[in-house]
Amino acid sequence: MENDYHLKREKNFHSLFRIYFMIYFCIGILPVNIDNLLENLPGTTEFGIGVVIASFLIVGMISILTFGYYADKITEKVSRKRVFIFTNLFWVITFGLVSLSLNYYFYLLFITLSAIGTGAFLPIGFSIIGDFYSPKERGKKFGVMQFGLILGNGMGIIFGGILGSYTGPLGWRFAYGLGSILGLLSVLGYIFSGVDPERARTEPEFKDFEGEINYNYKITFKNLGQLSKMKSISAILLSVLCSGIATSTLGIWAIFYLSTKLSGSDAELIATTIYVLVGAGGLPGAIIGGRLGDRFFRAGKIHGRVIISLFGLLSGILCMLGFYLIPFFTETTLQIVVSWIFFLILGYLGYLLVSFSLGNQFAIYSEVCVPELRSTANALNGLMVNLGGIIGNLLISSLIERNMSWLPFAIALVLLIWLFGSLLWILPYFYYPTESKECRDLMAKRRLELDKI
Repeated sequence: MENDYHLKREKNFHSLFRIYFMIYFCIGILPVNIDNLLENLPGTTEFGIGVVIASFLIVGMISILTFGYYADKITEKVSRKRVFIFTNLFWVITFGLVSLSLNYYFYLLFITLSAIGTGAFLPIGFSIIGDFYSPKERGKKFGVMQFGLILGNGMGIIFGGILGSYTGPLGWRFAYGLGSILGLLSVLGYIFSGVDPERARTEPEFKDFEGEINYNYKITFKNLGQLSKMKSISAILLSVLCSGIATSTLGIWAIFYLSTKLSGSDAELIATTIYVLVGAGGLPGAIIGGRLGDRFFRAGKIHGRVIISLFGLLSGILCMLGFYLIPFFTETTLQIVVSWIFFLILGYLGYLLVSFSLGNQFAIYSEVCVPELRSTANALNGLMVNLGGIIGNLLISSLIERNMSWLPFAIALVLLIWLFGSLLWILPYFYYPTESKECRDLMAKRRLELDKI
């Protein structure tokens, strides 16, 4: 019986992973097709691309908050699994409609609508994962989900770039069509294998409890007030806001920027290759960081999650500053070879190290927050990423609309904002252990109260 449950749980997790992968596959199609959209989609401008991204992020934030607040009310009549299926089918359909866009305004409309479905994934999908796994396993599992995000985005860039570059003016449309079809298959996999876990059952204090556990998971102003009092949560969320300014901006404009540094007819293809290779560093980084954090947690060294995250962010961002700002040397063959090796190593290390924090930040949310606050913390994390993305993309698109020579300055600016924002992780070093203990004490008290009933 126990083995059957674990098998269902892993199948459920794999289906969530595939859906998350496909969400970011579809999102990854845009960055490598900016030139194609400017040339082949009527009405598209550089600033218009920034408006698309900002609109997608704004609606995504609204979706995160809406489903975080109303999910419990909806699931009183409809199961969480059905709500999750519906929201994922919605983004699959709208990304399919993106491939049929007649002009920029249709493209803007469908991309914006897709954010309703993709935004719902964070408060619903991540709460499912949190309910399936104990605190000792969450860092690894959330790290694997970030692995899916990075891999999906990279695959979207690769296939979006190949189809956009080698199949003519309609290539970017084929890419979105492919993403929609594969996304549909992923959602169908969840329909047949998805399981809705019981909430809070995996908490250590309730391991052998056989009674019923009921928690209200909706986002309320009271919940927000409770979270704002947790200094470790507040510091990480502000750091995530700063990281969103950089990561969302680089996710859209990095290839476009790198191609301007490389002259020649194949500049965009080379830039895409470089970006995908260095971005691949985030794949092992997310898993390594989560596993290291879990290992420290099991050993009782609770500061470990924070130290790993802070070290990874500071050293990784410095590597990324060098990767993006140091010019390529292409005068001789030796310079080209050395430049490629140096920049690939520097960029790969940068993306590897900054990913150490991804799994750990979600694990900290789970360890500091009581169950009814966790979906709120996860939702706020997504909100901060999106808000940062809006700021970063509007900043960079408005600057280059006026003068393209400002692009390197804009890239440096968002990375420096991220660097200074990462220093906020110093606060969790002091407050996270105390707040984690307070959470565990409260859960133990709740267990005693339930035992008396």
